[in-house]
Amino acid sequence: MKIYMITFIALLTLGLGLANGQTAAAIKQTEQAVRKDGKYAMLVQKAQHLKAGIKTGIVFKSENEQIDFQIVACGMLVKEISEDAELQKLIQNTVSDHGLKILVCGLSIQQFGIDKTLLPDETPITENGLIYMFGLQELGYKSITL
Repeated sequence: MKIYMITFIALLTLGLGLANGQTAAAIKQTEQAVRKDGKYAMLVQKAQHLKAGIKTGIVFKSENEQIDFQIVACGMLVKEISEDAELQKLIQNTVSDHGLKILVCGLSIQQFGIDKTLLPDETPITENGLIYMFGLQELGYKSITL
């Protein structure tokens, strides 16, 4: 009886896993759907999301340099960038070594009274990060906000 119950639970678990369509093959196929000449953008507000975005962008660019990958930093993250030498170095290296584009939101600079000279030269300032993201969407970029 015990063996039947364990077998039943194992089969049920396997069946439920397959029913949701998230097999390893399906996951791999989805991940490989990223276009080789795609345009991608992220709006990030936390350092951990900036770092994750950078890692993702580096993977994309390593697979094909034609991919355009942009990250827009907004909110308190902009202040953190202005104060954190490690984040600044990460951004500088990412832009120069991997060709990602990292911008900062001008509204955030105004809101938090950030000295623009404390931001890395590699981070152009967009007057309004939200409008910039809408513009990227209109230009066909796939985007996410974290």
